[in-house]
Amino acid sequence: MNALRDEFLRWSEAEAGHSSHTLAAYRRDLDDYAAFVAQRRRDFRDARPTDVLAYLGHLRRTGRAESTVGRRFACLRTFHRFLAAEQLADADPTATLDAPRKWRTLPRVPRREQVEAMLAAIPTDTPRGRRDRALFELLYATGARVGELIGAEQRDYQAELRLLRLRGKGRKERVVPVGGAARAALKHHWADRDPAPEDPLVASLRGRRLTRDRVLRLLREYAAAAGVAPAPSPHGLRHAFATHLLEGDADIRAVQELLGHASVATTQLYTHVEQDRLRSIHAKYHPRA
Repeated sequence: MNALRDEFLRWSEAEAGHSSHTLAAYRRDLDDYAAFVAQRRRDFRDARPTDVLAYLGHLRRTGRAESTVGRRFACLRTFHRFLAAEQLADADPTATLDAPRKWRTLPRVPRREQVEAMLAAIPTDTPRGRRDRALFELLYATGARVGELIGAEQRDYQAELRLLRLRGKGRKERVVPVGGAARAALKHHWADRDPAPEDPLVASLRGRRLTRDRVLRLLREYAAAAGVAPAPSPHGLRHAFATHLLEGDADIRAVQELLGHASVATTQLYTHVEQDRLRSIHAKYHPRA
């Protein structure tokens, strides 16, 4: 098996152009895999799909992270494809296997009281403060991505209908409702300027578009003033928007539409809310919880 491993490593360096770090990782991974399949009385040439699956299960049982399991599988797939292509093995045991799915996890989501504290920390006695209050009220009220909001224009907001048009990924448009606090904040911000329809919805003091970096720095400033640590990112307010809606029993399909997700599978990232609630109910009411 060492000869097959070394042949693969030579190919990886000479033809695939992999770095020395990648080659060293491949060597460690394949040595570990070789020891495992040897215990099953096999070698690289006659390994079966069940051997690969058993190895991945072994990695999980020994506490390896899912990222490590995924990386090991990628190594084995490349290795076995090489052996089959070079006719050093009869078949590729990974050909019928799907790559392990990596669990998607949410970044840290600010709690409701933390969002309230950050918003309350924004002074509203200056044009800058009123602008910032409108900015973050809108981000939290609509679940907009930062780029969507700073790219929005005054004409995208229909005050009478309380609706805002956002342009998302792939130039897709969606219309989202705007709550009372955000509407009031935006009204105060506009009172400090005289926006034309094509002007930014929320603008700098000179009437220009804000940048993502500027929004990030402002949020960190108000998080520090409110004693919220670590400070959430602006995208964290989007996550908070979805999480707090689901905590209030909002329908996941409605949240999908509000976020502009093409598939509900993406929105299901937030079903941790429902799972947490079910766990708490079980712990509270089950006699043997």
